[in-house]
Amino acid sequence: MVPKINQDLESSRHQKNMTNTQKRNDTYVKEGVIVNSYIKDPLLSLDETCDTLVISNTNIELPQKVFEKEENKHSPLVPICAATVGVMALIGGFTAMMKKFSKSKLESTKEYLLPGITRNHCINNEIHQSIFSMIQSPNRKTILASFGVITLGAMAFMGKIFIDGFRDVWIKKQEADIQKNLQENLIEVETQAFSGKIQIMRSMLSSKAKMFSQELAFKGKNNDSTDDSKLLYLLGGITLCSILGLGYFAVKNIRKSDEFIRNGIRNTKKGLNKVIEDFNNGKPINELEGHNGEIVKGNNAYKLLIENMLESIYATPDEIEKTVNKMKLSADEKKKYIEHLKEVMNQATEKVNPMMGGSGRNKITYFSHVNDYLSFFYDWLMNPKNPQFKNLFFGIAGISALAYGGKTAAEAIKDVQVKKYNADIELNLQKRLVATELRNFKAKKESAIEPLCDEFLKQKSEGKSQKELKIIADNILFEIKNGPPFVYS
Repeated sequence: MVPKINQDLESSRHQKNMTNTQKRNDTYVKEGVIVNSYIKDPLLSLDETCDTLVISNTNIELPQKVFEKEENKHSPLVPICAATVGVMALIGGFTAMMKKFSKSKLESTKEYLLPGITRNHCINNEIHQSIFSMIQSPNRKTILASFGVITLGAMAFMGKIFIDGFRDVWIKKQEADIQKNLQENLIEVETQAFSGKIQIMRSMLSSKAKMFSQELAFKGKNNDSTDDSKLLYLLGGITLCSILGLGYFAVKNIRKSDEFIRNGIRNTKKGLNKVIEDFNNGKPINELEGHNGEIVKGNNAYKLLIENMLESIYATPDEIEKTVNKMKLSADEKKKYIEHLKEVMNQATEKVNPMMGGSGRNKITYFSHVNDYLSFFYDWLMNPKNPQFKNLFFGIAGISALAYGGKTAAEAIKDVQVKKYNADIELNLQKRLVATELRNFKAKKESAIEPLCDEFLKQKSEGKSQKELKIIADNILFEIKNGPPFVYS
């Protein structure tokens, strides 16, 4: 097994700006150096091999961490099953809420019901507004103005793309120069780290060689596996049953909601018949507020109430005619009222009122608030004889272009300065990390060598021969020079 060789700071720094291919080739070179550093001699005896590899002749206890096993108490399918059942439960809960809402509306009195809401479309994009105007009122002016706005918008978009692209290219070029200068400055830092590690090894070799020389000058006296198939099948079965059960619950709620809605429509129709009966009998009715805020009374109030009730049940043309024919009106009044109701029912839009909230009917309204330089161009094209519109467009468009160009240039300069400052910070950090890296290297080397030296002294005290001790000492020195953590040139 080749040890992991790219986790030291020197390797990380060296490979920071390499491509994937360069990193892979660099790793292969290091792996080759490591493998070639360990050549086995097949002519050695077993005892000589033990001395060569500094193998202890006594039992060495394994670290307790070796025997620690992490128990996986939870199946990986549990979260998936829980998420699936949870989603189905949410859907079931939502359908239960729908059923409750449908039932509560059916049981609520009129004063507690929510009002209708009008959909107000606010067109804030000038191109969208010009297209809307062209479709709503297609004529030479609106068509030319729409095409002009679209053309200018496209030109502005392409100009923005060019400015942004130029900015990115310039920043990339500056970034390349910054990286090149950073790598030039890092050569000295990497050299300090590399030479420091070599010096640490030379110092260790020198001190250990002296120690071995002194010692050799005196003669002194060796799987469970768990099958989770049943659990997986059980979880899968429970999940599938839960999905089916919750799905049935959701469908049941939907059907119940539909039943409540149908009951509501039936009750509305009964109420509609009661209103028509009161109308035919001339029963007084309270004043009502019209769609535009006006106050209606008498028969008009009855007609407004009937109109609202028919709209709430989405009455078909046949239902409208049957309902109106029940009313005590003249043939001409019935005809006009039926035409009015059909027109109202089929109308998808309405004019927005001055309060911008609409009338509360379930219709659609359109209005426009534009805040764009293109809007001034549109105004100029729609009114080419007015010089103020032209001046307004050129003034606002010009200042907008200058502001965007200046903002882009300032941001580009800021980004480059930040990258330069970051490079200076990176260089300063790498300089400060040299001492930390050397201490780390020294500590790792000592943690690998000191146990071998202790073994040497132990075997010396047990009476190993000078020749055998010499083999052990040579291989410890070899381990200091070529063993991990490694230094690559």
